[in-house]
Amino acid sequence: MLKRLKEKSYDEKNINKMNKRINFIFGIAIFIFAILVLRLGYLQIAQGSHYSELIKNSENLTVNEPVPRGRILDRNGNVLVDNASKKSITYTRNRNSSPDEVLETAEKLSKLIEMDTSKLTPRDKQDYWIQKNPEKAKEIVKKEEQMVQDGSISQEDYDKQMHEKIPQEELDNLSDKDKEVAAIFSRMMSGTMMDPQTIKNEDVTEKEYAAVSQQLSNLSGVNTSMDWDRKYPYDETLREIFGNVSSEEEGVPKGLLNEYLSKGYSRNDRVGKTYLEYQYENILKGKKKEMKYTTDKSGSIIDSEVIHPGSRGDDLVLSIDIKLQQKLEELMEKHIKKLRSEGAKDMDKALMVVQNPKTGEVLALSGKQIEKDGTIKNFDYGTFSTQYTVGSSVKGATLLAGYQNGAIKVGEQMIDTPMIFNGGLKKSSYFNKDGSKEINDAEALMHSSNVYMFKTALKLAGYEYKEDMPLPSDVSEAGIKLRKGLNQVGLGVKTGLDLPNEVNGQIEPLKDNPGNYLDLSIGQYDTYTPFQLAQYASTVGNGGYRIQPHIGKEIRKATNKDELGPVKSKIDGNVLNKINNSDKELNQVQKGFDKAFNDINGTGYMSFHDTVVPSAGKTGTAEVFLDGEPRVNSTYVGYAPKDDPELAFSIVYTNHPVPEPFLPGGDLGRDIINYYFKEEKEKEDDPSSKDKKTEQSENGEASSENGQDDNGESPSENSEGGNGNQNAGTNQQNATRPEDENESQTQ
Repeated sequence: MLKRLKEKSYDEKNINKMNKRINFIFGIAIFIFAILVLRLGYLQIAQGSHYSELIKNSENLTVNEPVPRGRILDRNGNVLVDNASKKSITYTRNRNSSPDEVLETAEKLSKLIEMDTSKLTPRDKQDYWIQKNPEKAKEIVKKEEQMVQDGSISQEDYDKQMHEKIPQEELDNLSDKDKEVAAIFSRMMSGTMMDPQTIKNEDVTEKEYAAVSQQLSNLSGVNTSMDWDRKYPYDETLREIFGNVSSEEEGVPKGLLNEYLSKGYSRNDRVGKTYLEYQYENILKGKKKEMKYTTDKSGSIIDSEVIHPGSRGDDLVLSIDIKLQQKLEELMEKHIKKLRSEGAKDMDKALMVVQNPKTGEVLALSGKQIEKDGTIKNFDYGTFSTQYTVGSSVKGATLLAGYQNGAIKVGEQMIDTPMIFNGGLKKSSYFNKDGSKEINDAEALMHSSNVYMFKTALKLAGYEYKEDMPLPSDVSEAGIKLRKGLNQVGLGVKTGLDLPNEVNGQIEPLKDNPGNYLDLSIGQYDTYTPFQLAQYASTVGNGGYRIQPHIGKEIRKATNKDELGPVKSKIDGNVLNKINNSDKELNQVQKGFDKAFNDINGTGYMSFHDTVVPSAGKTGTAEVFLDGEPRVNSTYVGYAPKDDPELAFSIVYTNHPVPEPFLPGGDLGRDIINYYFKEEKEKEDDPSSKDKKTEQSENGEASSENGQDDNGESPSENSEGGNGNQNAGTNQQNATRPEDENESQTQ
């Protein structure tokens, strides 16, 4: 009993002790809460107006800071365009920074860095002198100051007079250090408020960078960061096609200002100006770093916050095979020199396009322009921005137009003999200038018969040829029909290439020009681009599908490392149209292309009959003039292998001498076919190449080295799906009058 009482007494003591502790803790909590309430009351009542005023006079500004652009790579992952980092010194002008304060900062900064003054303008010197010598500046325009007050002149006129009246000796006597300060001051004042402006990012030394970094607290608005420049691992290869990016100093070019400003860009943003950099700007530009700055009433920054860290642009993977591209350029220069040494001394341009006829992927392209002194310069953009009279290469399209309109039938025989029209006009074939030979349509392509095409054009216009007949009086309707057939294979309409400045070709009215209508049927009137010729060859070779060519292949997500990120989207070539011909009709044209390259009587036999895989195609010779003297353009279109093509090409040489029109220009096409298929065979036989291909497939990369579908489906079965070209031109199936001048005149 006693034991129980003792235990009870012990428990009560513990409970009392615990209660005291709890009460003590509650007491402290109540005390702290009371202090917080009093403090809150003090802030709201006693200091509320003060903080309300601070909030009222503060401002939140969001500033976007640039990030590096995305890379450009070839189809095999080789980096073609990259970023080279470089040190940069920037300045951000506060909302209320006065010119005096900016000048003071410029003077401080000039003691830490060397500034290039070569681009300093007279106006820059004047602005600096006025800011540095305000009393002297006012003294020289005392009269004008009174006139401003009287309203006699505007403030703008007053400022103009002040600049013009500065004694020239004052500007001439500026020291080198003054000029450096003036250059820095000019850069600082050129930027918009709260927008970082580059002061120096070329040749910033380690010493300069460190000195400025250490003095940032004394340099209001100045910062040190890393900038970038585009670098090109393959030097000048495709340099024109990659395009250019504006500099920090240039910002958005004037010609593109409205376009970019409407998309939310700032005036001093670096942007893509030309070709791929421009076409794929939305992909390559990246997402800017977003900073939120809070400024006080004076405009000084009192707080900052990173809203978005920013990320460099996504990577653009091209369909180009850089190894094939380099080989093409090597071979092109070799053949140019060879042809000029063999008599083509006036030849001034050579252009070639190589693409996959089933997908539209451009594998390689090159243009070379030969100066009078023999210097060879890059002219790659000429493959889509210049047009030429191409001659007989188009005759396959003429036959397709004839079939479409019921003018001729497959296998139809005609007599190739000189045609005599009323008035004595004579037209004949080059291979048969005076004789008489019965040929069918496929043989007409093999021999490149002009007469067969002329008679087809007459039939399309509703006429049968008879000796001494007059030329048709009105061929406008027939011309529309013929051109519609040409358009369907890509001649005379834009191809839809994903590059700006593509031209249609030169298309002139035919109503009162029946002779020109006949010339149109043999490629002697309208003009076409090398890319149009390649699309035409692809359309014939792939079964009649006109496919949009594209240099972009896929978009890869940016990573912080050198390796490629996952595929974000693929860029597929859209099927623009299917030609209105039966398989039988198309097969007959393909048969003619086969004969042209592989029959001993074919015009392309000399160059193409022994390619490593059988090829097919058509040659052309167009009469043109150079400085009033007759010349010829030589052209070649084709594909290989002939029965299931993986490669299509076009070649244009301009201004060959007339006495020697059949120089071996097709050898370039032969060499490219041989190189390409030998390389593909080596890839198939190389186990490491297969392993790499499997690895790429597992990483989500395209599984085909040459852009073909592994299942061998036709373009029509693959025309759905994919995104289409990211910024490519629209489907244009009707010829429109181009703005550009014709590249060459026709006879």
